[in-house]
Amino acid sequence: MRSSASQPALGALAQHMLRAERKGQGSMRPVRSENDIKEIRNPMKNILRRVPFYAIHGMSAHVKAISRSVSRDSLLSNNVSEGTVTEADMLIPDVLANQGCTATLALVVFSVLMGAINFGYNTSVLNTPEFVIRNSLTEGYVDDISWAFIVSIFCMGGLIGSTIAPPLLDTMGRKSFMSYNAVFLTFFLGLEAASQSVMMMVFSRFCIGISCGGNTVAVPLYLGEISPVSLRGSLGTLNQFAMVIGILLAQVLGKPLGFDPGWRYLLALGGIFSILQLILACYIVESPRWLVMQGEAGKAEKILRSLRGDADAKYVEIELESMQDLAEEEKQEMSVTSLVRKPQLRFPFMVGVCLQLFQQFSGINAVFYYSTGFFQNAQFAKPYLGTVLCGAVNVAATAFAVELMDRAGRKPLLLLSALGMTISSLWLTVALVASEHFDVELGIFEVSGVLCYVIFFEFGLGPIPWAITAELFGGVERATAMGACSAVNWIANFIVGLMFPAMNGALGSFTFLPFAMVTFLATIFSVKYVPETKGKTLSEIREAMQPKKDSIDSFEDPESTSTDSKAMRGVF
Repeated sequence: MRSSASQPALGALAQHMLRAERKGQGSMRPVRSENDIKEIRNPMKNILRRVPFYAIHGMSAHVKAISRSVSRDSLLSNNVSEGTVTEADMLIPDVLANQGCTATLALVVFSVLMGAINFGYNTSVLNTPEFVIRNSLTEGYVDDISWAFIVSIFCMGGLIGSTIAPPLLDTMGRKSFMSYNAVFLTFFLGLEAASQSVMMMVFSRFCIGISCGGNTVAVPLYLGEISPVSLRGSLGTLNQFAMVIGILLAQVLGKPLGFDPGWRYLLALGGIFSILQLILACYIVESPRWLVMQGEAGKAEKILRSLRGDADAKYVEIELESMQDLAEEEKQEMSVTSLVRKPQLRFPFMVGVCLQLFQQFSGINAVFYYSTGFFQNAQFAKPYLGTVLCGAVNVAATAFAVELMDRAGRKPLLLLSALGMTISSLWLTVALVASEHFDVELGIFEVSGVLCYVIFFEFGLGPIPWAITAELFGGVERATAMGACSAVNWIANFIVGLMFPAMNGALGSFTFLPFAMVTFLATIFSVKYVPETKGKTLSEIREAMQPKKDSIDSFEDPESTSTDSKAMRGVF
């Protein structure tokens, strides 16, 4: 069936990753001796404890930076001269080279990514068949306000789902939570497909949002907890890739199933992925980290050995010890209030929150929610083609962005993304205004403006806010900061989804002008306040942020401004 078209793509990616890992293993150094293992045990544990337990898109460079920093500190502590430390010496090869993707891990990852595909699919599934659905419900034609609420209520469900997921994940365990969540999602996808009224659609969509919001927390967390440290960035990329494939799949199927009652089958097709996840649940293992948190280190070690395959038992032992150490540290609780009150955390938290606001208020989800209607109102001859092209370039840009994030820094990409989106929005606005006032066909320019807008988003404002937020915080405060940023993201997403139809009706050809203003502000903000985090440790990032934080603190409290901070305010 067409609905499973994304599975071969994900399988091919997983196989490519597996071949790459095996290729890397073919040239790795010999396994160290028992004495060498003793020498690097503490540095290895330090690395494993400092890398976030999240699968985050673009995190590979951060892992390497931590490895270099810990290796350098270890060598220097052993009286090795700073000038004699080489790049090869600074990397502890056993941490990265001996951690590949086993068949067991690949199968587990494939199963879990069904949740990510479902999130993307349900984000965009109402886009293409919008006008068919609006004419098919019992109330007659659904007005703009009601339709906007049907679309955007998904985000309010996502907010609730992402809020209740962490305590449920800790109570139930990762495996049980994802299984029950898949059952919950399957039921409400069926209810949505059978909806006869606006209220029934709203309720179903809200509950689907709860499930998908839970998946946005559970999937990257679980992937980070089962994967070796060297693969967390790659698996974060697969997670992102699964989401955008889900978006594209919904857009492609929207045309052939865009009739009454075909749209009902379209909505129900998302259940294939959740059912497949349930079928494969027998292969999903419990998170070793969660088992350690429950005091079941023996079970955790057994699962780690199955996931790591032929890895030396000593490495598994060291990984388990690092999890046990972290379990003790993470018993400390950090509230959002503490993030705001502590001076060293307030500024990084502000940066993370602002980046999430810029991401959503850039209007990207207005494209994935309403592009078909937007192109139709703009009198583009083939609105379905425009929507599918948006989904296709979204997938292609996501794949290309992986290479860029590993090579370029976070800040240059963020600036390129925000400035590029600003120019694309202005380009689109000029094309729409010219088409309307001069009665000329500029559809190709309108579509190309939207496509460039989507491409630039995926290069920076899409993945980088999440990567930077994870890199700005240590282990104790990271979960709280990312949870708060996630809540801000869902709320902003809801506002854009709810307001865009009214904004489009009121502004017409100037609809994307407010988005251009937001992305331009994002450019200025990034220049002034966003630090470069690629290749840097947490202490280096905090040190780089200190002048910017001081300038804000002095602005907020003029009476405490010193001569140095006044001068710094003039710079920033």
